Amino acid sequence: MRVSRAPLGHTVRVNESLAAEVENCRFTPVRLREGYDTGEVDDFLDDLCRRLRAGEPVAALVAGARFTPVRMREGYDMGEVDRLLERVVADAADATSATTSAASPTVVDPTAPAAAPAAMPQEWTNPVSEVTSPLARLFRRRRD
Repeated sequence: MRVSRAPLGHTVRVNESLAAEVENCRFTPVRLREGYDTGEVDDFLDDLCRRLRAGEPVAALVAGARFTPVRMREGYDMGEVDRLLERVVADAADATSATTSAASPTVVDPTAPAAAPAAMPQEWTNPVSEVTSPLARLFRRRRD
């Protein structure tokens, strides 16, 4: 039997590389189709980088993120922003689980069968939900 441990500075290096990736990302600007407001996304990504570098959890922050959709003025491609945030949450979660396993060593039995990969829940939702278009907001029914 062998004991597996992750390096102690693993999370710090992963979070620093994630923060650098977020800082250096470039999104396709869109004008004639709906996109996310550039100022809101830029401010959010700045806060996300700060939290990643501080070692704070970011999953709840990303799950609560809402950006105003814009049309007829420059915005960021919604799909590109959503994919980046999904990847950041997944990578940060991987780093956290590696750190957790480093804190409590696990005994690995080489004769045990490999565990099946976890299936994605059927009710999974995008961590960054799209806000409805201005026309949809204008014509929706109001609740009393």
